[in-house]
Amino acid sequence: MGDQGEDTQPISRHESALPDDHPLYRPRHGKQRFALVTAVVFFMTPLFGLTIFGTPPSIENRALHPFPSPADGWSFFTELGPWATDHLSFRDDAIRLADGVSRSVFGEPLSEDSGDPSQPASGPIAAAPAPTAGAPSPGTKPLDNEPPPIAGYPRVIEGKNNWLYFGYDTQGKCQPQQPLNDVIAALVKLRAAVEQSGRKFVLVVPPDKSTAVPENLPDRYAGKSCAQAYSDQFWAEVTSQAGAVDLRPALARLGSSAYFPQDTHWTFAGGLIMTRALAGAISPGIDVPWRVTEGAKVDGPADLPPMIARTGTDTSHTYRLAPDGGVDRAQQGPFDLRDTVSFHTDKPVNGMVQGKTAMITDSFTNYAVPFLAATFADISLTPSAVVQQDPGAEAQRIVDSDTVVLEVVERNIASGISPLTQPDVLSTIVQQLAAHPKR
Repeated sequence: MGDQGEDTQPISRHESALPDDHPLYRPRHGKQRFALVTAVVFFMTPLFGLTIFGTPPSIENRALHPFPSPADGWSFFTELGPWATDHLSFRDDAIRLADGVSRSVFGEPLSEDSGDPSQPASGPIAAAPAPTAGAPSPGTKPLDNEPPPIAGYPRVIEGKNNWLYFGYDTQGKCQPQQPLNDVIAALVKLRAAVEQSGRKFVLVVPPDKSTAVPENLPDRYAGKSCAQAYSDQFWAEVTSQAGAVDLRPALARLGSSAYFPQDTHWTFAGGLIMTRALAGAISPGIDVPWRVTEGAKVDGPADLPPMIARTGTDTSHTYRLAPDGGVDRAQQGPFDLRDTVSFHTDKPVNGMVQGKTAMITDSFTNYAVPFLAATFADISLTPSAVVQQDPGAEAQRIVDSDTVVLEVVERNIASGISPLTQPDVLSTIVQQLAAHPKR
């Protein structure tokens, strides 16, 4: 085949930039020019907004997309769009406007995809900072690995008196990932393995807000009947067969103040109730000398409103806790629960749980951290997501402990998505316990 002519060689310029008489010359059409101008405006608007108004806050349960690096190759261009969208000035106002239109025209809230709810704003799930006395709900707490919504189930259930409920409270019970019999059997197996190894075992299940404060649920919502029936069966079996500590009576006495109206989590009061119940289950009567006093009122962004294109605020009192009735030992953080966090006291006082405790947690424990640190002489707190990533490491912590505590919120254990009911994670821990009995 002969040499290609000059006019058919690959070109390094756009067709519209070639000479008019070039055989590959093609002028830009009006639509192309409009698209180019629109793209320039779209990408430059955030830059002007950043200069004038500064970095916009994150209104979703994730971090803002960073500006891509030119070193990323073609990814630089694909990542420009998400960056520009996140950094548009007044984006939250635009979303609220769209939500208003959706409600008025279609009669339903705007479906706002705020990313994987199991991922905190600061990075992977292991990087979620715990809510502390200075920030009970920083908008970066994970929602503990819940699967994505299933068609027909709302991501957020809008209740009465401006209360919001997490949709997976219902979806997880109507569409469980594991049969309830398998879940209970796994918990019974774990308890037996821990106790047969010579260690204590405590299972505590924070109730879903829809279970603890149902009075603000709407009269009708998707999955109401099947979720309530499944929840009743779950509580009957998890307490009688798996021996779970039942927090529902104590939370009922506290009333609606135990949970945030627009957040799926409980308040510091709920975390304090759990701490007292755990300590009492390990050492009955140990909380008799405890002195609890109300601390400062703090607030932070709620986690449910961003899922329906809104914003909301959590407000909660913190608490001071003196286990011996004297000096306040509550640790106010800030804490970073992206991995195991440990608290150790060299000279435990009266009212503190003795020995070494390994506790597997989820985001509900975040509101108990100040009190656990005050009342347990030696405790490690490991998020269940971290256990799932490396069950062998948690098995070693359990082997080194005197007491094992498993805390997992109702929706996650009832639906069978907790890593601790998965055969591979469970078998690793059970095998290590059998190989290392407590002497």
